[in-house]
Amino acid sequence: MNIKFNYEQDSIAQSARSIELLIQQDPGARGLGKWGTNGGLFPVAVSLAGGKHILVITGFYILDAGTIETDGPPGVIVLADALCKAGKTVTILTDKYAEDIMKAGMKSIGCEAELMVFAVDEKINPDSIIRSTTTHCIALERPGLAADGLHHNFRGINISDYVAPLDDVFLKCTSKGILTIGIGDGGNELGMGNVSEAVDKYIAPHGALSCKIQSDYCICAGVSNWAGYALTGLIALLCGKNLMPDFASLTSIIDSIVKAGAVDGVTCKQETTVDNLPRTWEDGIYKQIYAIAFQQ
Repeated sequence: MNIKFNYEQDSIAQSARSIELLIQQDPGARGLGKWGTNGGLFPVAVSLAGGKHILVITGFYILDAGTIETDGPPGVIVLADALCKAGKTVTILTDKYAEDIMKAGMKSIGCEAELMVFAVDEKINPDSIIRSTTTHCIALERPGLAADGLHHNFRGINISDYVAPLDDVFLKCTSKGILTIGIGDGGNELGMGNVSEAVDKYIAPHGALSCKIQSDYCICAGVSNWAGYALTGLIALLCGKNLMPDFASLTSIIDSIVKAGAVDGVTCKQETTVDNLPRTWEDGIYKQIYAIAFQQ
């Protein structure tokens, strides 16, 4: 699927470009400018606006904390909530140990998406998850298999023993022609195989640790949550509805998931920050996307 737009004539496409530049800032200094791609945000938003059943996979295990991080769940919950309000059916897939965290975040804003959780050693049958109406599969801040068949964190450590095999669902969607979207900020996330060569060159030159599983669209962001917010804002623009939760809702999501056990993925501390950035980054990006989406 290759959708092209006239960015000079389409006002929403222009907004998409502004938002994409916004989320591709790199305050964490991960070298995004050397390996990231762009141009996928708007086509994905347009496609999702016409979607039916959408699968969203998330949850990145932090080895030193024994739980998932704050990057991923907020972006997924904001996006899932908007898609549900737009009349789509959404199923969020994650690991069993992330269940309470995801439930807390979803409950905080009344997100009505379905949540399915899996044990890390569970044999998953993708056909029991994928429906005849499934149109999209999104992986947002989810470990993806590298060339060695293992999942690695950003430090290159093998975390496969803590990751349910949801890569199989993503791959099955690919084989069925269901549109796949990979979202990440480090290149080791599911669906980021499109940029793996550049990631291995610039991020991990002494070991190919990037995810090799490709997606139809690969969205790179300074923080993965930001891509979820960006897609939400654009879908709201495309639908002409106020689908994006207000800022108070974002605060409620983050507060709730941290209280339920989520940690900052860099500091490994149970605190309401994301990737060890000042909270002004997460809040500021969200507020700017919201302002663009609703022209405030």
